[in-house]
Amino acid sequence: MNTVSIVEIVIAAILFLIMILSMFNKRVRKLRVAILVILLDICLLTHVGVTYITEEPVLALKGNSVIALEANETYIDPGIQASYHKKDVQKDVKIQGKVNTKKPGEYKITYEYHYQKDKVKQLERIVKVEDHVAPKITLKGQEKLTIYEDEEYKELGYTVEDNVDQDLEQQVKVQKNEVSKNEYELIYTVEDSSGNEAKAVRNVILKKRQTSQNTQTNSDQTKEENGNSTKKPTSNSGIIYLTFDDGPSLDITPKILDILKQENVKATFFLLNYGESKEKLVKRIVEEGHTVAIHGYSHNYKKIYASEQAYMQNLTKLQTKIKNTTGVTTTITRFPGGSSNTISSFNPKIMTKLTKKVVEEGFRYYDWTVDSNDAGGAKTRDEVYNNVTKGLIRNAKNTVLMHDFSGNQKTLDALKAIIQYGKQNGYTFQKITTDTPMVKHKINN
Repeated sequence: MNTVSIVEIVIAAILFLIMILSMFNKRVRKLRVAILVILLDICLLTHVGVTYITEEPVLALKGNSVIALEANETYIDPGIQASYHKKDVQKDVKIQGKVNTKKPGEYKITYEYHYQKDKVKQLERIVKVEDHVAPKITLKGQEKLTIYEDEEYKELGYTVEDNVDQDLEQQVKVQKNEVSKNEYELIYTVEDSSGNEAKAVRNVILKKRQTSQNTQTNSDQTKEENGNSTKKPTSNSGIIYLTFDDGPSLDITPKILDILKQENVKATFFLLNYGESKEKLVKRIVEEGHTVAIHGYSHNYKKIYASEQAYMQNLTKLQTKIKNTTGVTTTITRFPGGSSNTISSFNPKIMTKLTKKVVEEGFRYYDWTVDSNDAGGAKTRDEVYNNVTKGLIRNAKNTVLMHDFSGNQKTLDALKAIIQYGKQNGYTFQKITTDTPMVKHKINN
């Protein structure tokens, strides 16, 4: 029984007693009316006061009591409805708790309204942050490559992107799967902290060495070991197009140009955006007879592969800048990541569209046939040298991918030896021009 009902019962008992007494006592009868009025006033005031004291605030959640969000999605709290004695007190409700949408898990949001000294009315909401997006593995170098049967495969490397977890490269598992006698697959898998799995596949084709080539190589090695370094070049062994991406840089590009000048070799430079301090280098590339080409104003995959319009703006913006610097309107370009890249797969079929679009707009794009891997797994001068020299194919046109970004000392150290190897083995060096047949990878997106 609550306080209100007890007071009312007591007053009713007193009134009943007064009525009984008034039937036998005249004095009591005279006071009856006054007493009745007083008691009724007490009853009314007591009822209202006790009601005011005992009434609780009314709190109600807006939206669901349990909310599920995808990781990195913005959380906006739906809020709460709150009233006390029919008055809106929402602004006086304290909200406690934070939701970190970058980290999957359950988060509690508490709503508290304090009233009457130490009394508190409280509600809770649960916010579940969930991750259902799988990581993405991007293979460095070619996804389908050919090596000699007696050659050990050297991992070209890979990168992993995830919307939540970082440094997943260390957790990638590589499994070898034999497809046939002359081919095998390298299967790359990785799982993020939420159990989402990514997979990528690289095909490796095994090629036999020609006996005549082996004989020539052994003969050359024998002469060198006997102190006779005069090696007769093999005529018409093929062409080497040396190409450099991601420059120019103030520390590496000038020294590369020095070596090319000393060796009388022309090359092709696929540039990124450059500042005023590098304009002299861009001019020097042209003045010394090399080909200046477009890699892109930006190398940000998310931005440039967002749409056809975004990519073409990235292309033409640098084309205009190069023209303003050198007077040359170049139409030679290379896609960041190559036309075979899968890093653009967040925008399905964009590479299929772009490879057609750039040609329609009068550009010519060039991928590569030999990867030095100097932006990937190659860490030393010898690794860069071996990747290039072992990747060359005789009697063919070899387009070699290298980089002249800042700090790439290993490529700088290997360059002269690569050029000398090419000359000693009968290769000729050429720069890419608009007459050079386009070098195209298989489109994977």
